[in-house]
Parts: sequence; C-alpha cells; structure tokens
Amino acid sequence: MVLRGGCQCGAVVFEIDGPLMGVGHCHCGACRRAQGAAFRTRARVKRSDFRWVAGEGLVRSHQTSPGFHRGFCGQCGSPVVNWNTGESEYGQRNPASLETYGIAVASLEGDPGVRPGFHCFVAFKAPWFEITDGLPQFAGYPEEGR
Repeated sequence: MVLRGGCQCGAVVFEIDGPLMGVGHCHCGACRRAQGAAFRTRARVKRSDFRWVAGEGLVRSHQTSPGFHRGFCGQCGSPVVNWNTGESEYGQRNPASLETYGIAVASLEGDPGVRPGFHCFVAFKAPWFEITDGLPQFAGYPEEGR
C-alpha cells in the first residue's frame, strides 16, 4: 500500500511505499510548538521508501537541537518531514535512524493502517493535558527499536 501525504496548501506532496515504524505521540516542547497541539503523533519511515511527488524545493528547515532538522512547507508552514544527522543525540543513540525520516502521521491521507504504541518525552508534556489511554510512557526517548 502506497501512502500519500503532504502539506496543508497542497504544494508539497510525498509518497511512502514501505512500513511506518515507531509510531508514537511525542510531547517534547518543539513538537508541541511545531504542531500547535498537546503532542505530535509521529512515525519513522526508511528514506528509501519515501519519495517526493511535488514541492521538494519548497521545503524549508531549521534545527531545533544540534543535528535535528524539522522540514516544513515554505508556503503554508505545515510540518512535512524531519531528519537527524550524526550530531543529533537521537542519531547517536540510534544510528539506524540516520537512514529514516520522521513524519507527522496527521500529514497522511486516509488511514495509514498503524496506531500509536507509546508516548515519549512525557516529562515535557503540556501541564494542561492528561494522558488517559494506557499506552507506555517514557520520560524521554522511547525504548530503542521503536
């Protein structure tokens, strides 16, 4: 099954022809601010399973921490894709992540066929939000391999 996703204005479009991995809710401050919500539901995908359909040149990025890049549509500001490099803490903890992109599950069209399996960075969650779903919670990074 090919998954299709993109930004709000439709200028940036991508497809994924492979499994989504490590689907979870991230409560870190950067994700909350980027999404404008209590958390970001995110997944990782192998870069080899990801392809740009339109608007790759419109994607802008910034680093929210050393080596961690957040890509967004330069026209509408929607979060599109993120990645890390060897300088990032996550890249050092999980070298396989250097061959993946992170995506906001909400940027995908339709049902992606996966469900979140955990909450991470709950030590930084919004004080006004209560987690009530019973999924495993991690103060920081989830267990390796998720």
